[in-house]
Amino acid sequence: ETLSGRLTYYIDHPVWIELGAAVPTAKDVIRPKRFPFVLMTPHARWSIHSTYKTSTLLLRLQRGKPYVMINPEVAKKKGIKDGDEVRIFNDLGDFYAMAKLHPSSPKDAIVMEHGWEPLMFKFNRNHNAVVGDLLNLLELSDGWGHLKFGGNWDGNQHAYTTSVDIEKA
Repeated sequence: ETLSGRLTYYIDHPVWIELGAAVPTAKDVIRPKRFPFVLMTPHARWSIHSTYKTSTLLLRLQRGKPYVMINPEVAKKKGIKDGDEVRIFNDLGDFYAMAKLHPSSPKDAIVMEHGWEPLMFKFNRNHNAVVGDLLNLLELSDGWGHLKFGGNWDGNQHAYTTSVDIEKA
């Protein structure tokens, strides 16, 4: 529900106005040059989140262990071959997975289907080791009209905001 009961595109709240967000506006991507790849984590084909991810039968359909999909041209430049163990990292941390060469993957992205359990990774660290979640200052306006930011929902969890690099392990 909004204050007017209609779709709302303009938020007449001091915090939103001060931060230039009173009207929905596209923002440029902030991506450090030393971490040139965006980490994409789409839904998996053979599981629902982590459900069925440890099924022996289904693991046979997806190489049996966590993998990241890499464009073959990028892999060649990095000296990575199909099946190699790779390290994906940024300033927050790192994790290890198997490389899967995937021609449909964008050249500026590393793609990893989500849902793998941490216990399936080397050192029990999954892709969450490199993902940071920053406070969205707009959330400070909580409780105004339809704006309600609870503990189980964070308005700042945007897709494709994590920058990483990759190397052969």
